[in-house]
Amino acid sequence: MDLLQEKKTSTRFYASGKEASKFEVLKNYGLDIRIVGPEIGQASGLKMCYAALTKGTAALSTELLVAASKMGLIKSLIEEFKLSQAQSYNALKHSLPSMPTKANRWVGEMEEIAKSFEDVGLTPKIFQGAAELYKFVGKSFLADETFESRDKNRTLTEMIDILKDT
Repeated sequence: MDLLQEKKTSTRFYASGKEASKFEVLKNYGLDIRIVGPEIGQASGLKMCYAALTKGTAALSTELLVAASKMGLIKSLIEEFKLSQAQSYNALKHSLPSMPTKANRWVGEMEEIAKSFEDVGLTPKIFQGAAELYKFVGKSFLADETFESRDKNRTLTEMIDILKDT
């Protein structure tokens, strides 16, 4: 995208069910309406699966980084990430430091995802574990900060070092 070109964003709204197409009129008011299927609950299912990836990955990444730090391996692990997973590591470096401000809110989301996955015959344990990780993060002073008031200069390794001692 050209740097001078303005990026247009709008609120994305997923809808499902027989009458979901009635929401499409809201496109005229700036909403990005996405109809995902004819069954009630499919829109919620899509949101569950999407959050399972994004917030589940954040939980897994945080847990393994804290574990590495407690084992005295954080520097070695980060060096390995830089060599073999540079793109993923760069994404973590930028996204994870703000996660603690949302951790308490994400506990319930992980529990709901666990139930949704169990309802379709999959294990709920992965996301029950993610909920536990977010409860752990929620015990740190980092979770008391707001997204706006957090230390925006705090690095990923500084965040992990704080969580290691929680």
